[in-house]
Amino acid sequence: MRTFAGMGLVLAAEVAAAGGLTAAWRLRTRRKQPVTTAADTTAVALRLGRAGVAEQEDQDPDKGRDRGSKTPIPDHVSAVLEIEPLDAVLPSADPSAPIPSHILTNLRNDPLLGLADVRLLQHIQPTGAGLPERSQAGASYQNLNQDVARRLGIEPIPAARLTWLAFRLELPGSHRHALAARAAGPILARGGGITGAQRTLDKAARAASAKLALASYRTIALADDDYQPGFRSDLAETHEKVNEDTGQGAEKATATPGGVLIGVDPAHRPVTLGLFRRTTLSAAVVGSLHLAQILALRCAAVGARVIVETARQDEWDPVLLHSGLDAARLAVQPVGRPVGNPGWPAPSMANPLLVLRDCGARPPYATVPRGPWTAVVTLLPYFDPRTAGYLRDADLVGLQRMPREEAAMARHLLALPDKDTAALPDLPDPMVLWRSRKRTVRFCELASTTWEEAFLGEPVR
Repeated sequence: MRTFAGMGLVLAAEVAAAGGLTAAWRLRTRRKQPVTTAADTTAVALRLGRAGVAEQEDQDPDKGRDRGSKTPIPDHVSAVLEIEPLDAVLPSADPSAPIPSHILTNLRNDPLLGLADVRLLQHIQPTGAGLPERSQAGASYQNLNQDVARRLGIEPIPAARLTWLAFRLELPGSHRHALAARAAGPILARGGGITGAQRTLDKAARAASAKLALASYRTIALADDDYQPGFRSDLAETHEKVNEDTGQGAEKATATPGGVLIGVDPAHRPVTLGLFRRTTLSAAVVGSLHLAQILALRCAAVGARVIVETARQDEWDPVLLHSGLDAARLAVQPVGRPVGNPGWPAPSMANPLLVLRDCGARPPYATVPRGPWTAVVTLLPYFDPRTAGYLRDADLVGLQRMPREEAAMARHLLALPDKDTAALPDLPDPMVLWRSRKRTVRFCELASTTWEEAFLGEPVR
């Protein structure tokens, strides 16, 4: 297994030439043509590169490019699929099945594809990245994370764990002559040129997605922009999970995602929320201010910046005063002001954004930041039929104890099982029922740390 610094994603050539090649040739139209598969795979985004671009240009500036032109001639194309469980927002209690290693072996050896390389990589983002040293939020969270992991004999949950499957196909003219000759037949059979190479990679991606779907995984095609800026952060690292020569090493690799450890279930297994995704995630919580403040602290502990829109700013003073989070990490704003902080950098995997709306039972309409690595959480003190749309449209819903009448409405709106509906009126103060759009349901005890209880008090509903 090798460790790749920075982006470390597909190939050394792409790392060396990422900026120039992206500007030279970006096939945007491929992103607008979804490919329907059992794994919900979108169109494969191709990237073009030259092997050893940096070294070649140092020796011969004209090598690998047409005379009179500054555009480099690509000698390979590549594609990347991100692999994740069917429900990455609220992972089930059961551990994910290992990624079958024979999928990679079959792709690498298939003569009808002629791929030069197939690699499985994992990008791991640790918790507490970039937090101020005086902040106790990160240390408190990490102690909880390590304690839960130690009890179960598992590794602590990272802020993010992304798994990629990368393909490379050599083009005619590549200095890797044997691999280019191996790919010539498949490319020619599918129309030749870049079009044939593109179709070959599409075929490989569809085959991989269909086989991964049988192992309860889904795939998402990634484009160049998906690697910036988070994957070049010094706060994270990428590991290759499969030996390039033998194809072995995937037997123990899983695509279990990271996320925010919010608590433990009745069996003391960790409950993780995948709040930060490549697309905006919306969540709605019917519960207490205490739960909202725990969410804000836990998200800050994994490296997120937090914006709180609230009509009760005095109630958030303990978080402002005791969390140690500075203005670059936590902002509390009144209701009615445009939500956002123009001085903050764009959200990324290393520094995602949480927008927490604490605006009463009927929050007013507001324009909130949306985009990759952004989560918008709306806190509702009780279930109001006039704001049922927040729960119906949410990717993730959290429910604390509520009267039987409200539980019956929640059951109808969210299609909750009868046993879960019956449990809602009797939930203890620290207990939350989480339900994802994929209809995964998990009960969770918040498991507040000693540091959190020192200034927030014990959980109350």
